[in-house]
Amino acid sequence: MKCEDIRLLMMEALYDEISAADMQILNTHLESCSGCRQKYVALQVTVHTLEKWEDVEPRVNLTFVKQPVVRFSEFIERLKSWTLPARLGAAVAALLLLLALFNTSIRFSDGGFAFETGLFNHKRIDPADFATKFDLEQLRRENYQLVSAVIEEYDKRNRIETAVMLDQFYDELERQRKEDLRLVGAAVDHLQYGTAQRLEQTDRTLGTLIEYISAQSGGR
Repeated sequence: MKCEDIRLLMMEALYDEISAADMQILNTHLESCSGCRQKYVALQVTVHTLEKWEDVEPRVNLTFVKQPVVRFSEFIERLKSWTLPARLGAAVAALLLLLALFNTSIRFSDGGFAFETGLFNHKRIDPADFATKFDLEQLRRENYQLVSAVIEEYDKRNRIETAVMLDQFYDELERQRKEDLRLVGAAVDHLQYGTAQRLEQTDRTLGTLIEYISAQSGGR
């Protein structure tokens, strides 16, 4: 399996999404490829570092103003200062509020009336309506679970993309380093070749000069 193909298995292994068969393939490849083994270790360090990041709480200063509580005795004292019509109006309003709170029901029939009260409304719920409400609640829970799963998957994919981006950045740095070494090596080879050429030329010049001097000495 090629190194490019094994990178996806690395990501699946980092987030525990790899099958047993693929894990065996990955381990076999890592044992034989030192480059992929180094990348896998670097990705493990990167993912563990990202998992340790904590969410920063927003710096918001909330000031809660405590409202003064009106005591019942103070309310009675104020009520005494009201006029009679105002007191009657307040009494009627309080009575209506209590009737509404206790779900009061008054029905007139055949010259009489029926009076019912209750803290809770005993309205009969049709079985079809109950099923609809149950379905809505079930749908609400399913939607919540779906949204939670989507958010979790989105966060996981973001971490994977970040790890892949860092891995690509590492590959680019490694490629640039090799290119720089190649250029330096080429420059050194060129310098050595030029130096050797100059030494050979100097040797030839010295040899020619020695031959010339020897010829001049023999002619004398």
